[in-house]
Amino acid sequence: MQPPRNGPGWLAANLDGDTLSTWEMAGGTAGPAQVLRLQESRPPALAAALRQLLGGAPRPVLLGGSALAPPHPVPVRPAELPAVETDLDGLPVHTLPGLSQAAPCGLIQGAVAAISGFLRLNPDWDGVICLPGAVTHWVQISAREAVSFQSALTARLAQAAVQGMALDTAGPWDKAALAEAVADGIAKPEHLAARLAAVQAAAGLGQLPAETARAQIWGYFLGAELAAARPYWLGQNLALIAEPSQQALYAAALGAQALPVTLADHARMTLEGLKGAWPG
Repeated sequence: MQPPRNGPGWLAANLDGDTLSTWEMAGGTAGPAQVLRLQESRPPALAAALRQLLGGAPRPVLLGGSALAPPHPVPVRPAELPAVETDLDGLPVHTLPGLSQAAPCGLIQGAVAAISGFLRLNPDWDGVICLPGAVTHWVQISAREAVSFQSALTARLAQAAVQGMALDTAGPWDKAALAEAVADGIAKPEHLAARLAAVQAAAGLGQLPAETARAQIWGYFLGAELAAARPYWLGQNLALIAEPSQQALYAAALGAQALPVTLADHARMTLEGLKGAWPG
């Protein structure tokens, strides 16, 4: 289970929602990333996907993003979290634990590897890391510790609203319309439901192009999230780690508020976090 870093190969894997990202590792060198969309992420389905990737050649597995190991409460140093030997439906794996918080109640799983990777590459960085995904997390970092965090279901809600208005979730969006909606959402987050109803009516009457409707939906949700997360971004060093589509939306929303943001590659940060947690 624990070959040396430059010894036999191993599989680095990270589960984020229903997305499983994996890399074949030869010591500390990674092969090309493979990304699978799982129909479900419960242990039997996850174990079956990993066995398929292993292809009948048993190798050690390091898995991030699962609930197999108990999460560590904050404050904690994410880059120093030890991997835990666990069992995934009969498949032995090393598991990278998640992070938990008592008040407000919070749990980070799939994003822990990316947080760890960013801090391994930037050990003296203090500020806030924003990690959009199925769940968006705002994580306060001080002296290499994750001190506190706040989470939001913005992407899940925005995508449901877009789909509910019969719009393509992957279609283009109008940057100016997004910025205007973000500003309105920050100023008046309590108007979110009413603003969405107005978008739906205007789209139904043929008064809004699809790219404008998409931008307004995302903008109102992002504005409400930014209003709630103001203590995490106002006057802070801010890093943004996300898949390209969501990184573009969040970068545009934050840029509209004239906030300087450090952009980091999500896949690279995740891989660095898994490599650093490998116990070999």
